[in-house]
Amino acid sequence: MKAPKLARQDLLDRVSQAVTSGRYRILPHARQRCDERKISAPDIEVALEGGRYVPRRDRYDERHGDWSYCFEGASGDGERLRVVVAFEDWMLVVTVVALDLEGPEG
Repeated sequence: MKAPKLARQDLLDRVSQAVTSGRYRILPHARQRCDERKISAPDIEVALEGGRYVPRRDRYDERHGDWSYCFEGASGDGERLRVVVAFEDWMLVVTVVALDLEGPEG
């Protein structure tokens, strides 16, 4: 049986709390993407704080037995980012996509 998704407000509260407290980890895949695209942790924070939740892009991961959640927003310098997060004890930044560099298929 699938784990239930977080309720929207609970998700938004948890993301805000993780960003405010610094209680999040950028996973190796996301860190690699950030290095390739010159995206910093503060860029991710700004995109999460000022961005919007995109529930249609949420995904269930059978292997981990939990959901990941998609946000889209602009970094401090205006670069459009898609940030995917999941939760264990801490918030995990799963991947970061620079939307301005992404192909037209989105």
